[in-house]
Amino acid sequence: MIGFITCQERGAADKLLAQLAERLLSQGRDVIGMVRAEVPQRFECEMHLRLLPEGETRTISQDLGQGAGACSLDAGALEEVVAQVGHALETAPPGAIVILNKFGKQEAAGRGCRDLIAQAMASDFPVLLSVPPETRADFATFADGMAEEIVPEIQALEAFLSRESA
Repeated sequence: MIGFITCQERGAADKLLAQLAERLLSQGRDVIGMVRAEVPQRFECEMHLRLLPEGETRTISQDLGQGAGACSLDAGALEEVVAQVGHALETAPPGAIVILNKFGKQEAAGRGCRDLIAQAMASDFPVLLSVPPETRADFATFADGMAEEIVPEIQALEAFLSRESA
């Protein structure tokens, strides 16, 4: 099952999922995936992901220069991170939890973490992620009834995981 949150405030879902990942790792739980990493920014819209469980931080954006109107996402860097997480999923122990930062524009377009979600589901791992308001319709089509919206609170996320792990 896929559990997802949607937050209206920019960055709130990122912080909540990162906090949950830290909490689960500190409890000794097996957590595989990626969450947004808080790193001092060198340029506007710079994005970093922290890979779980090892904690490596990877940059997934590119500096397009001042005044650039295009998205700064480095799709190649994102795909490298996805491949790394995919490899970790292949060797994940039973009962692992998968946390992915979001179902965003890349996923809505058929790229990004879509295959990771399917891979985790095929292995019976619970998946948690955020779904921004602008990609909810695409996510609903992708999830095809296999997703549950969760109140964006850490206790609600933990309750979802408890139900899915039982």
